[in-house]
Amino acid sequence: MEENKKSGYELFAERDYLNARKAFSKDELTYEAGVCSLLLRDLFNAEKYFKVKEDICPASSFGLIIIDIIENRRKKQPKYFQIRSFLEIFLNLLIENKLYSWAQKIIDEYRFFTNINLEVPKFIARVLFANNENKAVHFFANIAKEVCFYDAEIHFIDASLYIKENNYEAAKSVIKDCLTFANEYYPILRLKEEIEKAAQ
Repeated sequence: MEENKKSGYELFAERDYLNARKAFSKDELTYEAGVCSLLLRDLFNAEKYFKVKEDICPASSFGLIIIDIIENRRKKQPKYFQIRSFLEIFLNLLIENKLYSWAQKIIDEYRFFTNINLEVPKFIARVLFANNENKAVHFFANIAKEVCFYDAEIHFIDASLYIKENNYEAAKSVIKDCLTFANEYYPILRLKEEIEKAAQ
């Protein structure tokens, strides 16, 4: 009896990108094969795979923009929903796989992306916070609040990091601001309760 082979998705989850790429390529999943190539630092093949369906696959065409940024080339203008759908995915994968210099290049283009989608500073703050790369979280949280103060989630991210840093006064200030317009937002109410318990 033939042994069950792992799928490309299983191999990808195990970070076996070389074999995942082979499996995806065999199944003609060219976007997925392109992502594997990117994470293998093989930009030549990443570009080749992304180009196969760039006209019909928004993820593939966004992958090409990511490569252009990494290689310091002129980039195409992404669409609003491409940024919303794929920016965090690519940035998160680069950070998870310790491709920090490439991740930094994407982050450095935040103005370019924000001109199209105003939520980009929040997206970046969210990915950085989720990966414990906290150095720039407050910076992007403040930009996000300047762009759209009435986004409760960015206040939650900002306050959460202040609590992690044991800066309870700053966290209280952020929570207070958030409660002026989102007084039933459960995550921020939970943080408020957490601070109150810590003070007892």
